[in-house]
Amino acid sequence: MSSALATVDSGIEPVRVAVESRDLISSAGVTHLLKNSPRVRVVQDRSDAHVLLALVNELCAQQAARLRACGSPKIVVIAARIHDLTPSIAAQAGLAVPLRRADVNAERLIKLLVGGHAVQDRSPVLNDRDLQLLKLLADGATIAEVAARLFCSERTVKYALHQLLERFGLRNRVHAVAWALRSGLL
Repeated sequence: MSSALATVDSGIEPVRVAVESRDLISSAGVTHLLKNSPRVRVVQDRSDAHVLLALVNELCAQQAARLRACGSPKIVVIAARIHDLTPSIAAQAGLAVPLRRADVNAERLIKLLVGGHAVQDRSPVLNDRDLQLLKLLADGATIAEVAARLFCSERTVKYALHQLLERFGLRNRVHAVAWALRSGLL
């Protein structure tokens, strides 16, 4: 049985998503991806949507405040560029941390929209290992101490930290811990 028929037969209503973007090509591309999924229905009117999907080049404070004020119960932001201030800008506006456009494929986007991110949610953007790493760093542990406590090599810890810094546009481990604290993740 096709997934479209399975969704209709199971009585699950598709998540209504409004796509917002100043870039018409990006908006059309995302809309096309979403229309192929039986779990999502694209709507034009924000007031009919369960989730607002905002596509931005770079999230600034004004955009974040405007998105927060729009009244959508759930907001998902995908940004082409995430710089070092993006996570704190999102946190200050009460938004989940934006995802980098390069990290999102059709399957992940649909899972994200179906699960959604509540506006006030601090979003599970970090896996357990990332959280453990940040907690240990926040406690003042060295790379060697983190490696011993997580039962891995120092090289693995350095790689995990590097990946975390790159993913969220953070400068160093101090910045990562400060961001996590301000975002309510620790």
